[in-house]
Amino acid sequence: MLLQNRDWRVRGMASAVLVAAAALAGCGGGGGMAADNSVKAPTSLPAAVAKAKSENTAVNPALVAADNTFGLSALQALQAQHTSLNMTISPLSLSLALQILYNGAAGTTQQAMTQTLKLGTLTTQQINDANAALQATLSSADPQAQLTIANSLWLHLHDSTIVPTFSAMDQNYYGAMIGDLAGAPDNVNAWVKDQTHGLIASIVPKGDYSTTTAIIANAVYFKGEWTAPFDPNNTQSAPFTLSDGTSAPAHMMHQDGTFAYLRGPDFQMTSLPYGQGRMSMLIVLPDPGISLGSLLANMSATGLAASVGQMQDAYGRVALPKFTASSDSDMPAVLKAMGMGIAFSCPDSLAAGPVADFSALTSARVCVTSVKHNAWIQVDELGTVAAAATTIGVGTTAVRALQFTMNMDHPFLYAIRDDDTGALLFIGTLQDPSK
Repeated sequence: MLLQNRDWRVRGMASAVLVAAAALAGCGGGGGMAADNSVKAPTSLPAAVAKAKSENTAVNPALVAADNTFGLSALQALQAQHTSLNMTISPLSLSLALQILYNGAAGTTQQAMTQTLKLGTLTTQQINDANAALQATLSSADPQAQLTIANSLWLHLHDSTIVPTFSAMDQNYYGAMIGDLAGAPDNVNAWVKDQTHGLIASIVPKGDYSTTTAIIANAVYFKGEWTAPFDPNNTQSAPFTLSDGTSAPAHMMHQDGTFAYLRGPDFQMTSLPYGQGRMSMLIVLPDPGISLGSLLANMSATGLAASVGQMQDAYGRVALPKFTASSDSDMPAVLKAMGMGIAFSCPDSLAAGPVADFSALTSARVCVTSVKHNAWIQVDELGTVAAAATTIGVGTTAVRALQFTMNMDHPFLYAIRDDDTGALLFIGTLQDPSK
């Protein structure tokens, strides 16, 4: 049972706060934990999830390993691009959204996604079954911690090319709500905002979604109170040393107690539990002179899991800054670099070479046009609130985002033009529309 609890400390960390150590590179003030009563819990679980829950189906450890490995690799790639910024991601949200998309891929496109998502020999059915079991166990992980996972599938309801077996899979295994792209992006953003209790207000950009075949969306929300809260009277202002050697002010929380702990060769590691102890915040602190960037770059998911397995209870003093951090990440470049480039190669483009195959998703010839991932976390004396959302756009061309605003509120020139010949049929100026 002790080993199972330790595994779930890693799982809880991966789904919500894997980047706690990275977030320590910067800090911010913050009030108390957000009040979150705006979203009602789902009234029922997806069919496959309910079945896994009733049968107490064990989670396939191969899927957990794949999610953690992929998530850590994605974090490493993002941090390498933004070396001085706080980075926050949810491997759980990213993995679920991309594995739902995986169900719609075929041929070399699915093979590339297998490599990128670190899925090894797992079959599509095994992935879906394992995700059902994972969602089932997370749905009642700790009565003193709140963790919700939601999925949705957005398509053109009046003229959909989505393969019925794909939407049925998404609903059966992932409880996807079906929405209409006619209202995109406003309705998608409203859904994400609702599922994340307002912490992520917008993720899908303004633009024309007429060429978008589908948007796959996932949202994860976590709220957990420390098993042993920090005493606010022990919170003190103190300098926080940045990577360049300069310092910034921080509000440091202090606590003495017994925690899982490991002294590594060039780092210290501890685990601060939430609620009844199934979930915790894992913190990896580099030794002085060791940069977080180099520590992260040399870290592996298997190595991290091995270190967690070596932790032992020890009495000590911890000092942790209160902080709020968020990241808005465009994932295509990272996913392409990780081997998934073919998924972004549109069949109707002029690009040479293999093109995306999502024939198990839609009868249209499409590719992935966007992958957006937003995450938010707040840590204070009471505990942690974290939220993440992932959206994947699938269509014939990339979403055309708004690039400018033009407000004709002063004199302008106008013309009526024959676009075939270029002939100007009328031309004029408007100096005063009231005359």
